[in-house]
Amino acid sequence: MNNKVTIVGRTNVGKSLLFNKLTRSKKSIVINKEETTRDINHGYIDYNDKKILINDTGGITNSKNFINKAIKEKINYSLSKSSLILFIVSQEDGFTVLDKEICETLRKKNKNIILVINKTDLTSKDYNQSDFYNLGISDTIEISAKTNKGLNVLLDVIFSKFDQLPVINNKEILYRVSLIGKPNVGKSSLINKILNENIMITSDLPGTTIDSIEIPFEFKKKNYSIYDTAGIFKKSKTITKIQKYSVNTTLETIKRTDICILLLSADEGVTKQDKIILDKIKKYNKPYIIVINKIDLLNKQEINLLKKEIEYFSKITNKAFILLTSVIKNRNIKKLLELINTITNNLQKRFKSSRLTKILYESTLAHPPPTINNRRIKLKFAQQSKSKELSIYIYGNKVDQLPLSYLKYLQNRYEEELKLPGTPIKISISNEKNPFD
Repeated sequence: MNNKVTIVGRTNVGKSLLFNKLTRSKKSIVINKEETTRDINHGYIDYNDKKILINDTGGITNSKNFINKAIKEKINYSLSKSSLILFIVSQEDGFTVLDKEICETLRKKNKNIILVINKTDLTSKDYNQSDFYNLGISDTIEISAKTNKGLNVLLDVIFSKFDQLPVINNKEILYRVSLIGKPNVGKSSLINKILNENIMITSDLPGTTIDSIEIPFEFKKKNYSIYDTAGIFKKSKTITKIQKYSVNTTLETIKRTDICILLLSADEGVTKQDKIILDKIKKYNKPYIIVINKIDLLNKQEINLLKKEIEYFSKITNKAFILLTSVIKNRNIKKLLELINTITNNLQKRFKSSRLTKILYESTLAHPPPTINNRRIKLKFAQQSKSKELSIYIYGNKVDQLPLSYLKYLQNRYEEELKLPGTPIKISISNEKNPFD
């Protein structure tokens, strides 16, 4: 038996809110609008030192448009990979015809089903629930995801369905990778290739992906989560509430991930919008890889012109890795994973304070810090922080008065000396004394 759970139900019955509560996250968009959740959103339920993978799915409707058809395909895919179904209904709405149709479909899957009656806080106590209980699902639980009513009971029942579960390892390192770019450059398709699964909805329609979707995977015995994000588009006066939410979610994803992949389209070259997105990535000092997709659309002459453009572009990219790919042709996908692995290896490296201080000493000899009121700023000691990012703390006197240009100089010196390709180093300063004095 696999240890996966899938949440299923109509639109607006509270699936995404329940998912967020169970995973103690804000991964899924919670908004009163149909087809907001589209792709499968993945997360872990941690409970009593055990964990289970849970999938949030798009809401089922009677609509026959492209998006709804794609949502149903992804629901069926998720169900095929899961052994337990959380069938969510709304007490506020009562038992609907569509609920009945969904239930009949789920019974045919031959999976364990828990019927979850949500929104019990919005109706009176004497509300008729007989229709729900007449479904004959033995595990029927009343909850309110909004108020947390019944969630512990639900968790107990969920975990009782699994005999053997992995114990949570708090020392386990998880690297988060975000895929960033304009709409329609192939982000979701690239995710599918990396995972070797047709898990993400792909379409030529702008705005198909509207949330940041997290998917766990493993490569060379390292644990990763890769985020498929909504495309960052040009500013517009007609931007919708969901589009604004999507862009903000993408920007927040950049902040909390360890590695960014900036995906460009070869047929468009390096656009002004791409440079704006790159600036947002560089703002947070994240390691990143520039991936140029759709090179299968170019001839040899066009590829050579693109390479020249990239050479110029690379001068402002902090020596980032640049990779030409064709997702549709499955070209260089493995190489991309190898580059991600190279960066994570760099992030795991630890450097002795003696070596970092020596680099600092030699750097200040070659290019002394500026003087303030006829007194030179003194830099005395350097040490690596314990964070997952590559960060070096420099201690000295009046270091808070160092200009940004000098900090950039020190960053370049450390990156040259430590030889960590594709991995920027963050320089932090402190007026504190040498912690080892």
